[in-house]
Amino acid sequence: MYEEENFEIDSQSFGAHTTLEKYTAKTFGIMALGLLVTAITAYVLNINYMGLRLWISFPYLHYVLIIAQLGVAIAFTARLFKASINTTRLMFFIYAVLTGFTFSILQYVYDSETIYLAFGITCIYFAALCVIGFTTKMNLAKIAPVLMVGLFAIIIFNVLSLFINLESMDRVVCSIALVVFTLLTAYDTQKMKKLFEQHQGDELMLSRLSMYSALELYLDFINLFLRILQILGKNNRN
Repeated sequence: MYEEENFEIDSQSFGAHTTLEKYTAKTFGIMALGLLVTAITAYVLNINYMGLRLWISFPYLHYVLIIAQLGVAIAFTARLFKASINTTRLMFFIYAVLTGFTFSILQYVYDSETIYLAFGITCIYFAALCVIGFTTKMNLAKIAPVLMVGLFAIIIFNVLSLFINLESMDRVVCSIALVVFTLLTAYDTQKMKKLFEQHQGDELMLSRLSMYSALELYLDFINLFLRILQILGKNNRN
């Protein structure tokens, strides 16, 4: 999802109706609704230990979810400018539900107080980063290549950790990931604004780009939350 954009997409103008404020509110609204769907999914799965039973009954469920999430993310990106808005919206919420399945296991790894604290810190931190990204005059696209390298390094580590015990490196990688997603959040917020400026007046394109930015920001929030939760969880166990 995090590929540097040239932001030049040919499209037909449909008239200037959507303002930057409405576009921003719509994008963050979709993102927030995705987070709500994820939270509700995780909550429902934890009723009567339904989620835990699934994890125990299907030992490879984690791998299936990873593949499914990757598939939905790829399909979302590939079909963003071809499929209908309703289809891309459906793919977004399918991804949110799949993430909820993954999150259902967090209750058995961390205590509730740590999860709530991590979520609260993430909300405040994420909001601050979005304000910075939205208002800064610095061109954050300049650091995008570095962020891509960091992101791919994190992905490679996560894949390797599925097969090799790399627990001794968890804290270092977690800290690096927190920095990477901190910068990505500000960058994606600025990119959202630039996309609007370059396609202002094209209502159909703005609807598609709003979904795209919502998914990117959703992923940023989720990853910030997981890193902060991991750090707090380790501190509580020490």
